[in-house]
Amino acid sequence: MPYDQIESHLKGWDEVFVQRAWGRYPPEELVRFMGRRYAAVADKNTIRVLDIGCGPGANLWYLAREGYDIAGIDGSPTAIHQARERLNAEGLIGPERKADLQAGNFAHLPWSGGFFDAVIDIESISMNCCDVIADALSEAHRVLKPGGVFFAKMFGRETTGYAAKTEIEPGTMRDPEDGPCAGFGHVHFFSETELRERFSTFAELSLDWVKRSDLNEHWTVQEWLVTATK
Repeated sequence: MPYDQIESHLKGWDEVFVQRAWGRYPPEELVRFMGRRYAAVADKNTIRVLDIGCGPGANLWYLAREGYDIAGIDGSPTAIHQARERLNAEGLIGPERKADLQAGNFAHLPWSGGFFDAVIDIESISMNCCDVIADALSEAHRVLKPGGVFFAKMFGRETTGYAAKTEIEPGTMRDPEDGPCAGFGHVHFFSETELRERFSTFAELSLDWVKRSDLNEHWTVQEWLVTATK
């Protein structure tokens, strides 16, 4: 994606966070993943976790309450401000306990290689075109420690809003008119084959999915649950 289009895309998300409230709580799949993976760790502050596309901090709030060493990045300065304000207000960060929150492009992460134990993405990578997705996954792989794990929720092609006739590239829709992604610009819907190809650089890959209806069965939402170990 050309630089000017990336800047416009990030600005659009900043406007979203200015204009509307966002979710305050993490998805249960993330809670389950962290519990299964790190329940036996006595000092969770030794586990560094990066949330890419962190928004106003729903996942960071949960991770901080659990005691993890947290970092987050989002293209929206407004969202980063909201996340920091919430964590401060609830005493989850302060002079003696900090969080590394940065406004920026998660396709070009500012952290060094092998820095994090875990990287999470809750449907942020899905809101991009293929070239940005490829860069973001490459960067997530780079900043993970050997044996570190990437966990993500990503929209599947059974989700309302995916229609092959309106694709601008394989899997990517421009401005879906209906469904949970309507109004958020271009959105990518993943197939299992694509996910297996995109995560081929990881040593291990586990794929699950959840599928549900919403708004009195008006929408179908299919979400891939990706667990990839470096």
